[in-house]
Amino acid sequence: MSIEENNLLISWKTTINNHLKQSEKFMSDVKTIGIYYEKVKQEIFEIGFNVFKLSSDLYFRENFHSDIIKSLLDPKENHQEKNKYLFLFIDLLNEIDSKNHINKFDFENATVIRERANIDILVIDEKSKKAIIIENKINNAADQQRQLPKYYNHIKSNYTVSAIVYLTLDTSKRPDKNDWTNEEISTIESILKIIPSYDRSNINLYKNWIVPCIIESKNSESLFILKQYGNLIRHLNTINMDTVSLQKFYNTLQAEENHKTSISIRNMLNDLPEYLAIRIEDRYKNKCYPFKNIWRYQKRDTVFDGFVLSDIYIKMDIWCSENGYEIHFWNRDNLDFDVKEYFVDIRSFKDFSYHADKKHSIIKTFNFNEEEKLFHFVDTLLDELKDLQNITNTNG
Repeated sequence: MSIEENNLLISWKTTINNHLKQSEKFMSDVKTIGIYYEKVKQEIFEIGFNVFKLSSDLYFRENFHSDIIKSLLDPKENHQEKNKYLFLFIDLLNEIDSKNHINKFDFENATVIRERANIDILVIDEKSKKAIIIENKINNAADQQRQLPKYYNHIKSNYTVSAIVYLTLDTSKRPDKNDWTNEEISTIESILKIIPSYDRSNINLYKNWIVPCIIESKNSESLFILKQYGNLIRHLNTINMDTVSLQKFYNTLQAEENHKTSISIRNMLNDLPEYLAIRIEDRYKNKCYPFKNIWRYQKRDTVFDGFVLSDIYIKMDIWCSENGYEIHFWNRDNLDFDVKEYFVDIRSFKDFSYHADKKHSIIKTFNFNEEEKLFHFVDTLLDELKDLQNITNTNG
């Protein structure tokens, strides 16, 4: 081998190794994102019949959540629970930051106001001269210029601001502090309470305020609204978590090689079911008896065809997908034929279930990584069917 050829070989090996390392890193990142994405998919909260969801796009409007929360916090509203919901909200604020404890009785004579000086919700008590500023970002609206400092500076001349509450959809959003002074950052951060509407692990509006309100409610109409609103924000949050995981995946794909690798993986996954079906066909093409033929339908379905028992014609299909295998054992001619009842002595059918509640077809599934288990099952089933056919032929 010449020096040039040797150098070329070394360069080629280096390129391949670098590609493999990059692919391994990419696959590790995608695996982490994928696990999170699938978990989110499983946890997406189905809202069901919900009066707020029926209100079309209303709950996407910026003032929607402010109107609902203000109505619940306001002791003078018609929920007939007086200051109960407000005090439970203050309990939530104290749970977030126990060091800066807020005395609930400083707000015993509270007034709750919408849109004073553009403040979403303002809670004030003229007797104690205390105030709570609430900024709603549940619909993910952007911060206005110097938004929280403006609100604080407007209120502090007449009241002591006990807390500035920043309500978000999830834990990812934070106030924009780029245009704050250092003094404002120090002052406001000491009383700032960032509360996600719903979160699986952190303190949140749903679990730590709405649920206690539900528990403490005596008024049936208030209880209904709380349950409906709680279901809505859980639904909105889990849908948003789905989007966040896709955003992470999108960011990962921005590297050109990562995108190319993902396309290759997608193409291979698309072809994988056909490959699985080919493997089954190759294994049984010369030993499918007592079935007469084995062939593939629509590439990914391996068909065992032509098993006849006392004039009953039976087929077995093994459908392959990226998730695994589905074995269908069925009578093609008689929809009233009960497969499980007729083959009651076949032990392999013990774990089968009726497919789509049709008695003429039964089904059993195997996971993607259970190919050997599948082959063992098919081998055993074929032996049982041979024995049954021999017994039937002998008796016949």
